[in-house]
Amino acid sequence: MKIQEIIKEFDLSEGTVHNWKKSKKGRKFLYEVLKRLPSEFIIDVKKQIENEEKLKESLKKDEDKS
Repeated sequence: MKIQEIIKEFDLSEGTVHNWKKSKKGRKFLYEVLKRLPSEFIIDVKKQIENEEKLKESLKKDEDKS
């Protein structure tokens, strides 16, 4: 992923991502991991998480009705 893609997909500020990139500790590692992930993978994971959250919410509403 490019910096702009990381900013968009994770709703981060440009300054945050640049600070991670310049960091010498854990944030640098996080930046390097995100940089290597394909955009398609991130989009798929986001969709999976959204679907899981919808399912949990639906199940909770069903339990509340019982």
